[in-house]
Amino acid sequence: MTMLNSGFAYCIEKFGSPLDGETFPHDVVERYRGKVPDAMLDFWSQYGSGLWLDGYFQLVRPDRYDGLINVILGDDPDFPSQKSVLIGYSAFGTLLVWNNKNYFLRVDLVNRYAYTRHVNSKHPVLDPDRSLPSTLNAVDGGVYDFIENTDAAKPLFARAIKQSGKLGYGECYGFVPAVGLGGRGVLEEVQRVRALEHFSILAQLGPIELRYMDTERRKIVVLRALGG
Repeated sequence: MTMLNSGFAYCIEKFGSPLDGETFPHDVVERYRGKVPDAMLDFWSQYGSGLWLDGYFQLVRPDRYDGLINVILGDDPDFPSQKSVLIGYSAFGTLLVWNNKNYFLRVDLVNRYAYTRHVNSKHPVLDPDRSLPSTLNAVDGGVYDFIENTDAAKPLFARAIKQSGKLGYGECYGFVPAVGLGGRGVLEEVQRVRALEHFSILAQLGPIELRYMDTERRKIVVLRALGG
């Protein structure tokens, strides 16, 4: 068994093994060689996919989501679908997509925007084997919750568990009707749904705005629509 690099070892120490998921056949692991760092392949081989933090974040088997990534990214000049891989998603549909050149893209399907980091040559860039687990180490952050669209603007995850129950592998919390199809993005509209089917609907509701945070000017910069 190959020893995990220190970043992925810390992920396991912090979150434990992913739960209730599936193992990766050798041919699936090899399919992504050259598309993700070798350290990710080692992780998949040993731990597969599954849930962390009661489903707050879920690691996926990426071949099951390649069609979705193609719909979202198409021939995007920076994140072309054929070179981009879904690593996991949050309970409410924020996708973490990896690309070996431009690293992580965080796609919020509900609010229809995506964030990238590596558009500024001054930005310090870790090597991929360090950058990928470093980003995964932070998936317990509040950015992966959903802020309810009310005056109170409270996070929804903990309340969604109480209302709808814990997520299973391959599920997410979805608003029914979806935001963009008349949904308001409030707790009363939250249901447990199959993630791939729900994400596929959200991905077709219109353009997704590609943004990055300009830390020097402390402002969000809109680059363009995602896709090609």
